[in-house]
Parts: sequence; structure tokens; C-alpha cells
Amino acid sequence: DVEFRVLNRFHIHLGVQSRRILRVLLAVGLAALALAPRLVAAAPPSNERIADNLYGTRFLNDDDAWVVGAFGTIYRTRDRGKTWQSQASHTQEPLFAVDFTDTKEGWAVGRSGVIVHTDNGGDSWTAQPSQTDHHLFDVDFVDDEVGCAVGDWGTILITKNGGETWETHSFSRDVILNSVSMVDRKHAWIAGEAGTVLVTENGGLTWSEQHTGVDKTLFAIHFADQQRGWAVGMDALILHTQDGGATWELQNGSGQTGGLEQVGAGQTFDNPTLYAVTVVGPNGYAVGEIGAIFSSRDAGKTWTREQVPQSWGVSWLRDVSIVPGANGMMVGAGGRRVAIADGRIDIPRESTHAAETLH
Repeated sequence: DVEFRVLNRFHIHLGVQSRRILRVLLAVGLAALALAPRLVAAAPPSNERIADNLYGTRFLNDDDAWVVGAFGTIYRTRDRGKTWQSQASHTQEPLFAVDFTDTKEGWAVGRSGVIVHTDNGGDSWTAQPSQTDHHLFDVDFVDDEVGCAVGDWGTILITKNGGETWETHSFSRDVILNSVSMVDRKHAWIAGEAGTVLVTENGGLTWSEQHTGVDKTLFAIHFADQQRGWAVGMDALILHTQDGGATWELQNGSGQTGGLEQVGAGQTFDNPTLYAVTVVGPNGYAVGEIGAIFSSRDAGKTWTREQVPQSWGVSWLRDVSIVPGANGMMVGAGGRRVAIADGRIDIPRESTHAAETLH
């Protein structure tokens, strides 16, 4: 876990100019992580403590959800996170993202091009041929047939048959792509390094670049519909569009870099890198470095930084998922799961940092 935390800090603070070094660090760090001894040596019984790092989560409804993470970890809950059951992914590769279209059909993606699929809610998972060995960082499906996965070296994979086959429609430039958001079979957006945002209007056959006005790495993108979207990234960066990405508004952070960012405890707390964002109805959440949580109660127009326990230290949150009514969960380092119930975040209030409102 030490190796991954060090890698994670480099991933956050290395500038655009150093992305080649980043790829070396990524390969070395993930290899160290894969070879490290497991914190959970065998499949635990129902609701045993989850200790592995968690990188992705998907809430499908108020009760059913999945989390994925290091060493091919997959867990499912059927009772809103009260109890969890491990599922056999049949891979030891880290899984970085998961998506489900209903309680049966789901996909998870990870290191070295791994894609695993279930058609029975995770009772069994099987590998799908991705046609790449590049790391895949995100996956998003709009229905049981059409989906997209993105990753390193500009990798973009499209499927129209539930993942039985994946077609490569990778971006023409060499750029790390971190996140994808599909709103229907034709429209999708991708976010990545150097402020990159890509859009397709033909189901991923072709992609065009949108001007965001920033040059910092974007780690996540989420569109609520064809017009309203958000992207988050380095140094507490939050971007918002109301016209399908034709223009982007800077809601928080500074969009420009002057080389390598300054690394320091104060800088990290004041401007934590954000790794995930979602907005459903009036409720929105963004999470990231040092357990940072930003929330919105006005459909992403303004954001408030929530109080978190000082005892969390440098522990990070990697993903967040909610459903209408704002039930869901945030996940991160060491198996951390932060529940969201009816829009209320289950955070201990002792020894917390003060909140601030962002406009």
C-alpha cells in the first residue's frame, strides 16, 4: 500500500510535461501493488471488514451496489452497504472501475486491459477480450449492449454487443484518458490529462476535442444529460458546462500550471486533487485526495467542502456513486466506505476540518 500511496501522490502532482515519467511510475507502482501480500488472504465471509484499496463503486438502486479495487477485489451489497459479499473476479489485477445496467449485467475494468463481465449479478465473472494491454481506468454502459472503456495511451474501446467484442476507436493523440460518461447510445464525453475533454455524437466512431480552458489533468467527468456536465481534477479543479461542453465554467481551482505543481501538506489540504464527481437531481458529490468531499444541493451550481475527520490523514477517496434520492457511497483507501443516505453523508463529526462554500 505504501508503494501505491507514493505513486498516487506523483500521479497528482506531476505536470503535463512529465507524463512519460508518470507512465513508468504507474507500471512500477502497480506491479509492486500486485506483488504485495494481500491484506485479506482468502474470500471473507459475509460482511467481514474490507481492507483492500477500493477504486470504483456503482450503486444501481437504493439497495444494490458493487465496489472494486486492488487484487481483483469485487464485493456486492444487497442492503445499502450494511453487509457485503465477496465475488470471484478470477483476476489479481487491480480493478479501477465498475458499471452495472441492472441487477444482473455488469462490467469491471483494470490494469493491463482487463475486462470482466457478469450476467448474473456477480455470482460468476468471466474475462472479455479487450484487444489491448493498456491500463483501462473507466467503463460506462448505457444499456446491456452499448458501452465504452477508456485508458492509457489514448485508448478508447467501444462495444455494441455487451462486450462480446470491443472495437478500438482510440484518440489520435497520445494522452491518458481517465474517465468516460455516456448519456445515450450516441453521446459521450471523455476526460484526461492536460485538460483534455473529448466528445462523440455518433456512438464513439469519431471523437472531437472540446476547449476547456485548463491544462491540468482531469480525473473524472460526469454528464447528467446532453447539456449539463462536470469535470474534476488536479488542485480541487471543478469545471461545469451547460451547453454540452461547447463552453466550460471554472467553478473552483486554477486551471493553469507552470510546470510541476508545488507539493506540500498545506497545498494538498487547501487544493486537494479530485478523482470523481456525480450529480443526480439536486444532489452532487466530488471526492479525492486526503479524503476531501465536496457537495452540492443545487444541481451542481455551487459546491461546499464538507468537514472530514483529521484522523483520516492523507487517506484518499477514489469514487462516489448515488441514485435518485441521494442514496449511495464513497469509497477509497484501505476499504473505506462512506455511506450517503437521503443526501446525508455519514461522517464522524469529531476533530473535523471546517467547511467552506464555493461559488
